[in-house]
Amino acid sequence: MDEFQISNNFSTGFIGRTVFMFAMFFLLWMMFRANTLAHERGSNLFQKILATAISGPVLIFNLTAWNLFPAFFNNWAYSLSQLDSLSPGGQRFVDNMGATGYISGGLIPSDPVSIVFWLGITVALFSGIWTAPKPKE
Repeated sequence: MDEFQISNNFSTGFIGRTVFMFAMFFLLWMMFRANTLAHERGSNLFQKILATAISGPVLIFNLTAWNLFPAFFNNWAYSLSQLDSLSPGGQRFVDNMGATGYISGGLIPSDPVSIVFWLGITVALFSGIWTAPKPKE
């Protein structure tokens, strides 16, 4: 493979990952919208348990999609670094990424800003679920 083929393959994969990320953000928005409705109309214990059971996987899917992006770019740079010759732009990309091997995305974000961001979303989502009032008569 040459630089163009590697970059083309990763670019094509990036499109799919981006669409998946937007779908996950849409699902997260739906969970927060359900919270708003629960606060307007009230919710019983069964509805709170169901909302928690649905929101948990949505958060996990979002975290997984969020953490795949750094791994994706690292692996792209590492693939390029294995070539004998690179264009100046490709070499700059490899140097900036500092890739030393293939990695896979995990569930816990690698940077502290993302950790605070996702902890805030988690607390806001679950506290919204469990502080909803009882159904109005």
